[in-house]
Amino acid sequence: MTRNEEYQALLQELETTPAALDGAVERALRRRKRDRRLRLFGVPAGSLAACFAAFVLLVNLFPPFARACGSVPVLRELAQAVAWSPSLSAAVENDYVQPIGQSQTVNGVTATVEYVIVDRKQLNIFYTLDYAPDLGPMWADCRITPGDGSAGDAGGRTEKPGELVEIKRDFVDRDVPGILDLTLSVYPAEQDGGGPPAENTGDGYFDQPVDDQPAYLAEMTFHLEFDPYFTAQGTLLELNRTFALDGQTFTLQEAEIYPTHLRLTLTADPDNTAWLAGLDLYLENEHGERFEKSLGGITASGDPEGEGMGTFWLDSPFFSQGEHLTLHITGVRWKDKDAPPVKLNLAEGTAENLPEGTWFQGAERLPEGWIVYLVSPLMENRTMGSVFSRGAWDEDGNYYEIWQFGSSYGYWDETAQERVGEDRWYTEDFPLAGLAGDTAYLDPCYNRMAAVDAAVPIQ
Repeated sequence: MTRNEEYQALLQELETTPAALDGAVERALRRRKRDRRLRLFGVPAGSLAACFAAFVLLVNLFPPFARACGSVPVLRELAQAVAWSPSLSAAVENDYVQPIGQSQTVNGVTATVEYVIVDRKQLNIFYTLDYAPDLGPMWADCRITPGDGSAGDAGGRTEKPGELVEIKRDFVDRDVPGILDLTLSVYPAEQDGGGPPAENTGDGYFDQPVDDQPAYLAEMTFHLEFDPYFTAQGTLLELNRTFALDGQTFTLQEAEIYPTHLRLTLTADPDNTAWLAGLDLYLENEHGERFEKSLGGITASGDPEGEGMGTFWLDSPFFSQGEHLTLHITGVRWKDKDAPPVKLNLAEGTAENLPEGTWFQGAERLPEGWIVYLVSPLMENRTMGSVFSRGAWDEDGNYYEIWQFGSSYGYWDETAQERVGEDRWYTEDFPLAGLAGDTAYLDPCYNRMAAVDAAVPIQ
């Protein structure tokens, strides 16, 4: 019997009154007058005894009930694993969890798919790995089949045996299928360069990354079937509400409300002079309960009909008691349609047309090319993002792909000879491999920012 079947059996058994308890309420009522004087802290002693007897009977006569009581630490572990997400925490609190309980053992590694939290558009898989502790932390690459139309985690890291690990996949252009296969390919984390990052100098930082397949210690495929009740959950609200935002016009096209998240789709007026590059936003119901931008997954995706953001992911109000929602927008980032590219003089350390709030800290010339350092203000929730697209041009129009970006909180203060500003700023560095000249042109993700105060009713 799978954990899901065991769970459903438990629910059915708990709905049936045990024979030993049948008629207990009627008998207690008949004895009410006789037991009136036997009270303990205002509660009839007979009632306390009856409750205790009922609990003992359930535990001893019904093993599923006993197992449910024993599973509290497991559910507590699941609650801890989703504590970072208000939406998933609400799902667990409301028993919106499908137990799976499938295990496989290969080469001394036991993988168990414990639970899933799934709805029409998002899949969260929770699994554990058990292995000899001397193997150290383990990494599991994951492959989902069919996985077309989904985006998200490519794997998970287990720090110690038995730790509950989450894999999240968002299905963007299609619904979550009712059946899929999950393949976990497990190997020691040290193969994945688990140590501290190297300094941003030397050959490796300029080379194109090579995706070498690790030597897998174990590979296991799980056939997962989802309860149709869960995969059907979700509501689409057609809104078509037009509003102004810092001189530009947008339409809130629709809202999709799922147990795991909420999506808002905006469309831009073609006459706008700037593309939408980012929003600071939240939802609020009539009780003052707020639902913020999602963490740990997709937060926004591009407009398929043009440049700029089109869909935004937020925490879900699915399990809340409110009936009305309002979208509040407090900040916006724009990319002006006629803005010139950013120009960096790498040798002199000067820049033109930098995004608002960003400054050029300098560049370092190495035999392989340049390493560029820029400082920008932190975004919402102290997050760091790429300020530029993944490429640069020289004076002759030659294109240089940027293979990787590095980010760190704060910036280096030459005068103080220490790192400062870690609560407000972050430093972004990247290599320009093969660029021999002193000038580079970059395409910024945004040009300017604005504080706004816009409210749009949703329901």
